[in-house]
Amino acid sequence: MLRRTIVAAAVVLTVVAASAFPAGAVDPAVTAAADRAADWLESEQQPDGGFELAAFPGFETSDAVLAIAMAAQTGAVWSAGEALAAIEALTYGGPGGPTPIDALDDWVTGGINAGEAAKLVLLVIEPLGLDPTDFGPSHTDVFSILYPSGTCAGGPDLSGTYFYEKLSLGLATKLLCGAVDPAVVPLVRAAQRPDGAWNNLGDPTLTTDLGDEVDVTSIATQVLLASGAAWDDPAVLRALGYLVTMQDPTGAFRSYGEADPNATAMAMLVIAAAGFDPTASCWRDTVAPARVGTPYGDPEAWSLGRQQPDGRVVSPNDGYGVNSFATSQSVQGWLRTWVPITRATGAPDCRAVPTPRFTG
Repeated sequence: MLRRTIVAAAVVLTVVAASAFPAGAVDPAVTAAADRAADWLESEQQPDGGFELAAFPGFETSDAVLAIAMAAQTGAVWSAGEALAAIEALTYGGPGGPTPIDALDDWVTGGINAGEAAKLVLLVIEPLGLDPTDFGPSHTDVFSILYPSGTCAGGPDLSGTYFYEKLSLGLATKLLCGAVDPAVVPLVRAAQRPDGAWNNLGDPTLTTDLGDEVDVTSIATQVLLASGAAWDDPAVLRALGYLVTMQDPTGAFRSYGEADPNATAMAMLVIAAAGFDPTASCWRDTVAPARVGTPYGDPEAWSLGRQQPDGRVVSPNDGYGVNSFATSQSVQGWLRTWVPITRATGAPDCRAVPTPRFTG
């Protein structure tokens, strides 16, 4: 909690209502867990100012920045000032040392594509209230990496991007231009598999899971919702129906066959984006009415149970080397403040028996 006091004092009058928090107060236990996680992330800062524990540039630092910024929030609406103050305070080695922005600036100046630029916009530039045309000490015009024409009307550069990067582009264009680019939405709809999932290849004919379907399904569905799709859009319902099949009785969601904190965090985000509370069974019971009355495992509770005393969230991938990704995404899934960037309205609250809407 000390972090929140320091950041609030440093911000003064820089509160920006960029994104409203969800209705209702965050559970103090969740807030405390997020603070511990942020403390652990900060302890893992690298000499360049970033958080690339896996030594794979661009993979971890953006997510760590957003997690720390989310943990620093003190009010009822998103404060870009509090977010920025929390990140600027992270100077490696003491005052004057490199910050996470310096590390990201080094990554950007090394050359990034439009999909990578979109991730930077979504997780760092917009939540911290930075100028997308003047990023970091190198003053890079990140906007023009996404939009070579220099305008939203010119459309984003989709060439040379993977399907998952195209999804990030969709959400970034919503933030930068007020709408998901119309070129992205049909690509997303066409790539959905019959079972409701999306895979990282964007191939609807590949029915065998690659292992990353929960993550990709989450962000693909968020793109549709950000484009204006309703909570009961058939594609959204099919996606939620797929998630039902990927949840364990513990509440965890699976990735590559194992209960996984990253997949669980991403599932919580898309359930929230569809207008439901992921800690309750209503979303499941609405899309899979045959499950009504059966026990429901709370994914948030499962995820919180993966946190260690030092604040780190353990992952089944730790055997390959501990990185920051599971902890960063878990914070995002617990707090659900900046992300999801849009939330559907009108979803059932299940105080009455829901009307079945999904049968496939």
